Amino acid sequence: MNTKTMLIGVNHILLMFGTTVYMGVLWALHFFWYPSWEVMNVGNVQDHFILPTSAATRFFTVVVPIMFLTSIIMIWLEWKTKFRWHAIVGLLGVTGATLVGQILIIPVNKRIAGGVDQATLTELLEEWMVLNDIRWIIITIMWLALMIYFLMKPSLSEQG
Repeated sequence: MNTKTMLIGVNHILLMFGTTVYMGVLWALHFFWYPSWEVMNVGNVQDHFILPTSAATRFFTVVVPIMFLTSIIMIWLEWKTKFRWHAIVGLLGVTGATLVGQILIIPVNKRIAGGVDQATLTELLEEWMVLNDIRWIIITIMWLALMIYFLMKPSLSEQG
């Protein structure tokens, strides 16, 4: 395997890693953590919401720019092939999820972290869950497009 093939492989692995972790977090939120948030209150919101969302924000602040870069590289590599659409969906997915996160979700996180009463907390958590369900759908579509790409595309070792 030559250097170019290895670099393309690393690019694609990084993109799929980021997409899979992102999707996994959102699926876990939806199916495992949301139900417990129905009993979240101002006394436990720090431990059960603010700390985990702050950690996730720090993690994805590193991972998402890598996903943008690797998506752009994949588009460039596939531009003249039928696989460009998978790469474009990948870039649209990470862009859409980032916009929802930065424009809509982060402000909710900040309001909750700033301290709110119980009624406002419940309202904000419900809004937060709806917004994250939008990201859940976007990232799942992105993951599916990339998975189909990897299933349909001849392996890098076969390409050279």
